[in-house]
Amino acid sequence: MDNQRRARSRSRKRLPLASALAFYVWTGTALAEDGCGKFAWPVMQEREAMTAQSQPALASGASIEPRAGEAFRLLLRPSADADFVMQPERKSRIENVRGGIVRLPAPPHAGVYQVNLSDEAWVDVVQNGGYARSIGSTGRSDCAGLRKSIRFDVASSPIVLQISGASVEVISIVVGPAH
Repeated sequence: MDNQRRARSRSRKRLPLASALAFYVWTGTALAEDGCGKFAWPVMQEREAMTAQSQPALASGASIEPRAGEAFRLLLRPSADADFVMQPERKSRIENVRGGIVRLPAPPHAGVYQVNLSDEAWVDVVQNGGYARSIGSTGRSDCAGLRKSIRFDVASSPIVLQISGASVEVISIVVGPAH
């Protein structure tokens, strides 16, 4: 009888662990099914920032010094009125697109920086009279709140972030060092 009691006791102790493991597997599967966990690099912090309600809204042409991990909303204009500092590198495939620019101060250090967008659009990072080199991108159409993330090799000089080819009037953006 003693052996049977010990076996039942061990079984009862394992039940919470098994339940927790089953919950973890179930929720992990649910999160993965929405596509947000399938980006080429981690973007969950950026997604969380872009879905927060407290984002400042900026008119196209404004300047901002974004804090690390914080999002802002850029109010886009018809592309003809966007006042791009350089023609967008990519011509839009759809009509009636919107765009805008935002001016950012020089990053403290040259290196790889990441631009994250809530919706489909083209991104140009303009520095020193030219385009910063894109070194990678990842995107998902099945992740609510985050559409794409692009990495750029940037210098330590002021940036003009150009958004073009958007079909939305407002786009949420998070900019910061790649992690």
